[in-house]
Amino acid sequence: MRVTSCFFSLLLLATLVGCNATPNNDTSASADKTAQTTEGQTPTATDKTGAADNQAVADEKNSTKDRPKPLAPALKPGQYCYELSNDTEDIQTRITVEASDRITGNSQGSIHDDKAGYYTSYTQALDGTIDGSNLNLDITTWIEYDQQNAQETWKVGPNELRTDRETLSGVSCDIVNKAFQNDSGLEAKDLTESANQVKTTAVFFEAGTNGSTMSGAVVRGDRDLYTLTAQGGQQMFLSISSLENNAVFDVVAPGGIILGTEIVEDRFFLPHTGEYQIIVGGTRGNATYDLAIAIE
Repeated sequence: MRVTSCFFSLLLLATLVGCNATPNNDTSASADKTAQTTEGQTPTATDKTGAADNQAVADEKNSTKDRPKPLAPALKPGQYCYELSNDTEDIQTRITVEASDRITGNSQGSIHDDKAGYYTSYTQALDGTIDGSNLNLDITTWIEYDQQNAQETWKVGPNELRTDRETLSGVSCDIVNKAFQNDSGLEAKDLTESANQVKTTAVFFEAGTNGSTMSGAVVRGDRDLYTLTAQGGQQMFLSISSLENNAVFDVVAPGGIILGTEIVEDRFFLPHTGEYQIIVGGTRGNATYDLAIAIE
């Protein structure tokens, strides 16, 4: 009875050990399938987004590499002056470069042939931008009784200015500025630059008339500025009267040419076609005035 019981116990133990030693084929196969799925699985949405971002960065780098860099201006902000003088031409040009790369300036010149007895002069206003050594300009030219508008590209450096026709050399602005001043050393901008306030009014004549009278009052330190378009070759008569005889006017032709300052009455020959400025101010205190304007 004991032998039988021991033998049965040994047999049961061997059976249990044999069962535990047998590999679990189902679990192993499942793991293999999981590994295969992981290796060959389709990329998730996150993976796609990352790839797109990487491509965008690469495209931006390539685009930046191919993009031309803007050229640094050949001139720093400031004023520059140039001049040309030879047997047939005299030209003075000055330009102002602003920090925004905008260009403003003006030019005066004369063309002459002494043997042929020929002489003419012109004035130009310049406005544009600077890109490297290029001046991209809108140019208004007043020559004799004609006004012309053009767009040109000039080449510039500190010591040289090349237009479409001529090459000018850099000079001191103390020399060139004299060409734009009257006998008193004033320029057109000086007539209003120090004013506390400038009121601008356009003048029009009624149909069938050649004149008008503008009435007003100007406070000490202020200026009243009247603009009038006229043809070159005409004459303009101006006269101002005031209650206390304390009102005067200045006259500026197109291109910034001063025709006269602190005048009460005068007749002016108009050298160019374009806009003329009549600037009224008081000599003392406030001035109430009547300004008579006539074109003949």
